[in-house]
Amino acid sequence: MRYALSYVSTASRGLDNSEILNILKKTETKNNSLNITGILLYSEGNFFQILEGEKETISSLFKKISEDSRHFNIIKLFAKPVKQEAYDEYRSDFISEDRTYSQSTFKYYESHIKFLDPPSQKAVSNILKAFIK
Repeated sequence: MRYALSYVSTASRGLDNSEILNILKKTETKNNSLNITGILLYSEGNFFQILEGEKETISSLFKKISEDSRHFNIIKLFAKPVKQEAYDEYRSDFISEDRTYSQSTFKYYESHIKFLDPPSQKAVSNILKAFIK
């Protein structure tokens, strides 16, 4: 059974856009190589991530994430087994005020949360709305 974990955090001061893009790209590459699926979004100084994979792998990764000095105020939203995989790969995205997101982009991200329990779906949907709209 797959395991899912989600959190939000605040980027440390001094991280510039090129560093953030580097974080997003390296995270996407590494997580795909580890069979971790999910998303990592960055917007206005905040990160939002959903990780899905084997429980031991996700727990170990979250420990490293929690110790990473490039962000703080890490708030775990949920960590639980999931009955069915929601993601087929790992993706990352930089959400900025210069980029307009269509309703279909929001629907794409939101479509992956349907396998979570209703309270988690609502929490993730609200965070996605804050990040993308």
